Amino acid sequence: RGVLAALASAIADAEANIGNITVDPRDGRYNNVIFSITVRDRVHLARVMRRIRANNVVLKLYRNKV
Repeated sequence: RGVLAALASAIADAEANIGNITVDPRDGRYNNVIFSITVRDRVHLARVMRRIRANNVVLKLYRNKV
């Protein structure tokens, strides 16, 4: 409950912009949440990722290079 809001808040607090969110249910207990975000540079991305990882509901976080 409130996970999406907490993650969006962490991203906003790190001064990044969310472009798109996709939620894929896995097994009824876990979901994959995919954020497309806009950052200034790699240092900014690292700061955003640290803030997201600090949330105790995040099991795995990775960067998908496009």
